[in-house]
Amino acid sequence: MKSNAPTFAFIGKPNNGKSSMISALTFDDRIEVSKSVGTTTKALQYSYYYKQKVVCNFFDTPGFEQAKKIVSFIKAHESEYFGHGVLDAFVSQYSEDARMQKDIEIIRAVLASDFIVFVIDVSQHYNQNVIGYEFEILHFLKKPVLILLNKIQEQDYTQEWKEALSRYKLTNTHPINPLNSSYENIDTIYKNLYTVDATLQQKQFLDQLLHLHKVHYQEKKSLSAKEIAAMIVEILQFESVVKFKEKDADETLKERALKKYQNGIYAIEKNSKTKIEQIWGYYQIKVLDERAEIDAKQSVNLGLTKNRLALIGASVGAIGSGAAVAPIALLDGGISTAVAATVGGLIGAKAAYAIGEKFGSYIISNHKIIHKMDAKNYNATFILLKRSIEHLYRLIKHGHANREAIVIPKNPDSWHFGTEWSFQKDEEKKIAAFHNSIVKDENTKQVEEELCELIEKVIEREIS
Repeated sequence: MKSNAPTFAFIGKPNNGKSSMISALTFDDRIEVSKSVGTTTKALQYSYYYKQKVVCNFFDTPGFEQAKKIVSFIKAHESEYFGHGVLDAFVSQYSEDARMQKDIEIIRAVLASDFIVFVIDVSQHYNQNVIGYEFEILHFLKKPVLILLNKIQEQDYTQEWKEALSRYKLTNTHPINPLNSSYENIDTIYKNLYTVDATLQQKQFLDQLLHLHKVHYQEKKSLSAKEIAAMIVEILQFESVVKFKEKDADETLKERALKKYQNGIYAIEKNSKTKIEQIWGYYQIKVLDERAEIDAKQSVNLGLTKNRLALIGASVGAIGSGAAVAPIALLDGGISTAVAATVGGLIGAKAAYAIGEKFGSYIISNHKIIHKMDAKNYNATFILLKRSIEHLYRLIKHGHANREAIVIPKNPDSWHFGTEWSFQKDEEKKIAAFHNSIVKDENTKQVEEELCELIEKVIEREIS
């Protein structure tokens, strides 16, 4: 082996799922995948990176077109060469033949690889004349081989394929579905790779690969939690200011000031979502976030009940504190959150939790309209957390081989972390306290770290 990064050659007929598997294994949706036959026309090398170092390499190859001719050449000239030299001779002899270029690409890939992964569509009948010669090539190579059985359509001829494979002593078979490429399924694929008949050194490389894949997954979750916590801090401390010259601010100006605040909050969340999508290797798959159209009532339902909010508020000393606050507004543009305090008399705790109302609260001072978060609007943080964790959940469960859009439904009733799901009671109290401290900018750095730890625990418990 040339380096500590093992190389896997994925071979098989066109459109059997080779590219899809590599996309899933590398956490990257930029590998071209298509339902059209023959999308891959030459052997392409992709690398799986961790901390900017190559963990392993994958060759994505086109399907054999001249397997019978290759087998005939091997049988006619095998005695003339040592080891795989006969395949080098084949490449040399037909290197200028345009009809053989795809097959030469495959031969070069398998010769440069440490392991071979053969992907088969078991929804099609086994055909000796179509694929039997490819099995003979595998048998001749005597390299560690893993057979992945991909049932693309409803028909299932798995047993027929297993019987044919056994005749070539290719018995290390595993069912897979690249489109169901969540972490659990991809981890299973990596574990299946470990079952191949390999040398001690190859096994050591596979041990390292399994370990790094698990560590990488955990790190992605940690980075996501950190980003969510940072986003919440930014939103809770966000202020929007609109200046005016007139004696008083009219309703049109107040509406413009509220809209500016709403758009600012929405931009913060959108930017955070993009960062998390890139953490998980989603660059091209669309995320259709229908949450952006959630109305106020649906948003409120994501949060806690008024009674629960009152109990939590008492526990963090918010109720009866004498703060001059007004009720909160829910944003029309996609974020359900709160707006800030207003000049005026004392408002009771009951009013402070009436978050179902659609109106903006603000400070008018020195010809400025200032929107910001209310320290008593704990539900804002609960709602933001649920939205963010739901988004992360959908990313992790979707997988990179599935090129359909990731859809987050408008109605939270159909979410995993929707109206029926709730944080644990001790977590609710902590979140309320975090909200209160962040809005007041009290020990924000420490509180953000503790919020991140809480989010990590929730992710590990609910999404692992």
